[in-house]
Amino acid sequence: MAFKHWPLVRDVRFAQKCGRYLRGAKKRRPDLNWEEFHRIARHFKADDMGSFPERGYLFQLASDLPTDAQVIEVGSWMGASTCFIAGGLKGTKAKIAAVDNFQGLSTCGEDAAWYNRHFRQLGVKSTLEIFRENFASLGFSSRAEPVVSDSLAASRSLADRRGTIDLIFIDGDHSYDACRADIAAWAPYVKRGGVMAFHDFGSRADGVTRAIFEQIKIGRFAEIVGVAGTIIAFRM
Repeated sequence: MAFKHWPLVRDVRFAQKCGRYLRGAKKRRPDLNWEEFHRIARHFKADDMGSFPERGYLFQLASDLPTDAQVIEVGSWMGASTCFIAGGLKGTKAKIAAVDNFQGLSTCGEDAAWYNRHFRQLGVKSTLEIFRENFASLGFSSRAEPVVSDSLAASRSLADRRGTIDLIFIDGDHSYDACRADIAAWAPYVKRGGVMAFHDFGSRADGVTRAIFEQIKIGRFAEIVGVAGTIIAFRM
């Protein structure tokens, strides 16, 4: 085990990095429940897949939604980003439909290799139960609706929700064709004034960036809501 992953070292690193992020976050948005964010972050302190600024921004986006907001996330893996969104939601009827095949299937070569490596380390064939365990541990089970499906099939099965969604977070297949198809399939689900956000914009996932720039040029989005790390959010 690498030195940085030793439990004591990991805990110290977490406390330093999270504390530093929260000091700035509380100054920028003192109105948000950063204690709840910290509680979720502690649960995922061994998970280094997302940065504090990115996870904090998802928490902020969710916190700014109306009471009983409806959210769709495309690409949930083990549910870390899903839980940060859930933590910001308000109201007993707020719900996240988490769309994922939970098997790491991807047409993007780099992603496929990454998922294969992690599944070998996990020793499982699906992350669905891990997803459910994370939500249960944080008390968010009532807000989670796992949709075990590929993205486009899910967009057809959830067709009755078109025009009713407050926030869609796209973090699925990172190939250009898949991201472009996800935008076309899911944009009609966002209500007027709602938000569509993407992960890995401007990252090594060039297909994601190209697909988003293409949609900006044709006027798909009304305005940019904000950027944090590789997350970019648009008003629809």
